[in-house]
This record gives sequence, C-alpha cells and structure tokens, in this order.
Amino acid sequence: FIIAEHSGFCFGVQRAIDMAFAEAEKTREGGSTYTCGPLIHNRAVTDYLEQHGVGNIDDLSQAKSGDTVIVRSHGEPKEFYLKAEEMGITLVDTTCVFVAKIHKLVEAANAEGREVVIVGSAVHPEVTATNGWCDYSAAILESEEDALEYVKTEHNRPLVVAQTTFKAEILHSIIDVFDKAGCTYELKNTICNATRDRQQSCAELAAKVDAMVVIGDTHSSNSKKLFEIAKKENKNSIFVQDKFDNQLKEFAKYNKIGVIAGASTPEWIIKEV
Repeated sequence: FIIAEHSGFCFGVQRAIDMAFAEAEKTREGGSTYTCGPLIHNRAVTDYLEQHGVGNIDDLSQAKSGDTVIVRSHGEPKEFYLKAEEMGITLVDTTCVFVAKIHKLVEAANAEGREVVIVGSAVHPEVTATNGWCDYSAAILESEEDALEYVKTEHNRPLVVAQTTFKAEILHSIIDVFDKAGCTYELKNTICNATRDRQQSCAELAAKVDAMVVIGDTHSSNSKKLFEIAKKENKNSIFVQDKFDNQLKEFAKYNKIGVIAGASTPEWIIKEV
C-alpha cells in the first residue's frame, strides 16, 4: 500500500488537539472544562477528551462563571467571545490561525460597508462562525448555480473568501461565473494550502493505484470531499472510519492500494487501518 504524501492531521487540527489535551491534563478548582461542540470531526478524539474530563456542551449558556470552554478549530462568531466575557467564562481559543485570518478579513470588509461572499457549505460550523464576524450579512455560495443567482442582482465589489476545506474546483467555477457576468470583486483565496495539497495528493494517488482507501469520520467535511475526489479518479474507492470497517476485507484482492486520511484523522487510526 502507498500512503498519500499529504495525509492526516493538518497544522490547525494538530494545534487544537495539543491545546485541548494540555487543558485536559490540568486540574481546575471550582470550575469545569468543556468544548463547545466537537473539537474536531472525529469521534475517537472527542471520546478521548471526555475520558480525560473535558465535557461537551452545545451552547455557552450550558456553562457557568469560572468554567473553561475550549473554542474549537472551526472558530466561533464574534458574539460568542463577548458572551463568554460577560458570563465570566475562560476561553482557550484553538481556532485555526487560517480561519481566524478570514474572520479579520470579513470583519474589516463589513466595517467598511462592503458586501461579503463566503464560498462554502452553509451548514458547516466554520462558515457559520465566519458569517458571525460580518453581522451574518454574507451571501453564502455553495455551487455554480448559487453564483448564477447571485450575479443577477447588482453588487458593489464584494469581498470573496472561502471555507478553508472547500473544494478548489467549486471556488474556481464560482469565480468563472463572476467573471463572465462582469462582476467586480476582491478575491481572497482562503482555501488552506494543506487542503489543496491533500486534495491534489488524493487525486494523483487514486489515479495510479488499483484501489483507494479514504480514512475519516463521517461528519468530517474534508474527508468526504477526499472520497469524492478519489471516487472520481478510481471507482475502487472506499470511505472507512477505522480498522473495524468490513469493507477493508474486500481489499485483499487488490495488489496496489492507496491510502489517504482527512485532516481530522489521528495518526493512530491511520496506522491501525
């Protein structure tokens, strides 16, 4: 088997894991430690944190003064930070530095009265958080069709940013729509280099092996995108979460197998598979 050159934890996820695990080792008197939502989209990691005393809440209102809340790598809207300060909650901010940069970009554009376009999935927590830094005023475009609807009305040089883990080819197709419609815009291609490298590595490897295994959590957006890319290049592609997946047994018939893991897949799971 061949493991893709770019595979497994990215810099942002590794940083979030390190910070959260360090927090789990601390003992705090008079308060509890939580993540607000899953730290990353991987059950094995969130289970580990729970076993080490880091609980999981869905909303800041479930914590109390004196508690510590770990901000996940996807980030949170601006109001989240204001509310935490007001409630007397300590934040450990593991927001990916590349995501935090997008927050600054859209906040500045919004302050100038400019429109913001976020290319990404409307239901992804990173996109929700980013939209919260421009007063939830952004137009969220997920496809070429969304872009065609957007350019039908007049716009004043919007700032265009992208979800860090979004497919580069969709961003390019949306920009093509803007260009053909004569729409002026400012593009900040914020798709993470690690994401681009991983997707390219996946496509290249899938094209030259007999079969391809993509390892990731079913809730991981970037892992699912890797599977789409692998499947496009190689029909003998499967998506597994861990070594217990029965699909793996069928792969004994292949001679050359490619392996790639999403950005939120721990090294120990890759090794087990």
